[in-house]
Amino acid sequence: MGLAVNIISIDVGWKGETKRNAVAIATPRKQIAFLASGLGDSDLINLMRERIEFKSLVLLDVPIEGCHNLCEPQRPVESTLQHYISLYPASMAGVRGIELKKKLLQAIPESIRNSVVIQEIYPHAVYKFLWVANQKGKLNSVQLGRWERFLDENFTPSVSPPKYKGNITPEKRLVGMRELYDFLTQNLDLRFSQSLYSPYNISAGRSRLELLADQYDACLGAVVGLYCVTGNPYAWLAGDESHGEILILADIWLKEQLEACGTTMKHPY
Repeated sequence: MGLAVNIISIDVGWKGETKRNAVAIATPRKQIAFLASGLGDSDLINLMRERIEFKSLVLLDVPIEGCHNLCEPQRPVESTLQHYISLYPASMAGVRGIELKKKLLQAIPESIRNSVVIQEIYPHAVYKFLWVANQKGKLNSVQLGRWERFLDENFTPSVSPPKYKGNITPEKRLVGMRELYDFLTQNLDLRFSQSLYSPYNISAGRSRLELLADQYDACLGAVVGLYCVTGNPYAWLAGDESHGEILILADIWLKEQLEACGTTMKHPY
């Protein structure tokens, strides 16, 4: 793939008429240079025109390929991943991802369009992998790119960080958001040139918390993007371009489990 000039991570609202798109833009030097949330699609298109650069990596948190004429709620890649990570079926997004990808490509100047890569991601999977790595004392090894086996059969959907989205109480939401905020700002060696809003001194309703959580998800997407463009061996493309392909993090054990179930695993560079 080569070294990208910037990584544009987009947490996508799965409905077409939405104000739930969020963006985090990172540089290969691990700097989060821009953050925004509460964006509609038109805002997103305008932002793309302003911020896109030659050889940018654009990451979308929404199913993209393999969503036309689905016979099952899930694509093959999700059917395999569901044994290790909780996820929504691709059928819930319909063709939202492929249509948004087309709009974004149209917004990119023709002179650099062919240099830009648009890739599907799943922030929860990124967070879970890094959170478990940290719990096992292996996060530093992952960050340094020391290719190891540290996951095992206990890596199941029930093992996950505290929730910060979904149908949970405001108290649990806040606990989960605070843990994720600390993880992003203290554990991942990121630098924020635009401050990440803290959930510690917050007095906001559910909608404001949801927008903030979207922004955190966009940051998680930027993290896997950074691993991808810097050649970290834990960054993998799971699946295939025709039926669905997701940029994830995996150690030796998880890679072997996914391959044993027929999922193609390849490095994105």
